[in-house]
Amino acid sequence: MKTTFKIIITILFVLCTTLGVAQNNKEEINIHHIATKIDSLLSHYNENEPGIAIGLVQNNQLIYEKYFGMANLDYEIPIHKGTSFHVASVSKQFTAFAILLLEDEGKLSLDDDIRIYLPEMHEFEPKITIAHLLNHTSGLKDKYNLLRLSGWTLDDVITNEQVLELIFNQKTLNFKPNEKHMYSNANYALLGEIVARVSKMSFAEFTHQRIFEPLQMEDSKFVDQQGQVVKNRSLSYVKVDSTYVEDLFNNFSVGATNLNTTITDVSKWAINYNTKKVGSETIFTKMQTLQHLNNGETYGYANGLFINTYRGFRRIEHSGQDASYQAYLARFPELDLSVIFTNINGEINGARMVYDIMDICLEQYVTDETTKNPSVEKLTHQKAIAKTPAELRRYEGHYWDEGDSYSREIKVENDTLRFITKNGNTALVPVDEDAFEMDIDDYVGISFANNQMIITLDDGYQISTEKYIPAHYNATTLEEFTGRYYSSELNAYYSFYIEEDQLIAKHARLGDFPLKAIKNDYFIGNKGSFLKVVFVRNSSNEVIGFEVSSSRAKNVLFSKLKS
Repeated sequence: MKTTFKIIITILFVLCTTLGVAQNNKEEINIHHIATKIDSLLSHYNENEPGIAIGLVQNNQLIYEKYFGMANLDYEIPIHKGTSFHVASVSKQFTAFAILLLEDEGKLSLDDDIRIYLPEMHEFEPKITIAHLLNHTSGLKDKYNLLRLSGWTLDDVITNEQVLELIFNQKTLNFKPNEKHMYSNANYALLGEIVARVSKMSFAEFTHQRIFEPLQMEDSKFVDQQGQVVKNRSLSYVKVDSTYVEDLFNNFSVGATNLNTTITDVSKWAINYNTKKVGSETIFTKMQTLQHLNNGETYGYANGLFINTYRGFRRIEHSGQDASYQAYLARFPELDLSVIFTNINGEINGARMVYDIMDICLEQYVTDETTKNPSVEKLTHQKAIAKTPAELRRYEGHYWDEGDSYSREIKVENDTLRFITKNGNTALVPVDEDAFEMDIDDYVGISFANNQMIITLDDGYQISTEKYIPAHYNATTLEEFTGRYYSSELNAYYSFYIEEDQLIAKHARLGDFPLKAIKNDYFIGNKGSFLKVVFVRNSSNEVIGFEVSSSRAKNVLFSKLKS
């Protein structure tokens, strides 16, 4: 599953969040003004290409709808009121709600060990609870990362049963339960299965009977099998060269995703947060209350929903993306306003458009000028001091950014310390003991301590990097890494061979791809979720395996097979 939409949404939230003042929280939204501005926003796009749908809800009514572009290019079917969209991870709040319905009836507890309902799971210590799944604090590796590492591509047909088997086979976690928050689709796949086992009906049947039918969401369903008929289904598209092609999503694992629905039906769901036609007050309170880690910190997530502030107003939201399907639902309870967005065009920046739409909607409620034109207090430059070339040379070296898998070099050239990357180099101006600034207009501070280089941006954001010695391998020294490796957790094989002094990984389905040496026993891949590779040695210094990590699946072990 693509993660860029969620990442962009998060980044834009951090950049855009500021304090605002409501002019009149009860004031109804100016639909004519908003419609005009949204039409202007869409004027840059071609209505004969794959498109979008927008809905706005206020005072328990769907007060604005916009349908633009095509739902199906093969048959030239435009997007319309009845068009059904795959809403990806927006599905998760329905799964959380289903769990909370069962808890409200006394059929389970959020503190229950998940092995009560899923005995196939490995027994972890400490135990994983239902609450950990709901809040992405279980430590379980993401199902999409695991599928990619196993050799699946996301246009393969992938069943719910195959996904569950893969998760049940995991023997290690990214971290101990409730020590961290890391978004993982495995959590919600398991929650969907728990709903099915407790209710003794399929997850799709339960959500239909207990949520969609009572709310008259007649065009909503979880799609859990290949070939399932969905009335007025839209397809997702991406451009290859200059031509649109269908961007397939054939994963039929439910719980984390796979809700198909319409703008009208999502509006009924948004209204239900007010009317509580389905669900008790207790359920809605739990869904909108931030949870805590073991250390007491919150992390912006609450049982299937992100909780934060935007333009000074409380925002309850979730985004989603699978293939080129994008979806978003945000509620601003103080304004009794909900924003619904779906997009099926991979060429449209859905994340940016969502923020443009929200800004248009909130404009009339915001009166503080600093909110409309936010300014962040920037760090400023300090006075330069002198350092000798000998003093500067002790900072020389290579520094590795583990988060971005990126290297920087610090080197003295012409008696000046320089920050060197693949894109160029910048002089570093000494301003204090072990402290420098980049010789550029914007403030970027650089400090050194304990074999670390800390990069501080003008808004105070810091990036930590570790000093390392770059690896220099050749065909002879790479030989010990060659051979065949197997993961029992993934039931997958990779082989390594050497080509022109470079280590090459080989997989039966993913093909061959190079590994870039960073430091001793540490390589970077460039294929799917096969990103960071660290080789493992025994007490005799022999290579006996490797651990591979990606964004949401850390240290997956492959053991070296004997020749």
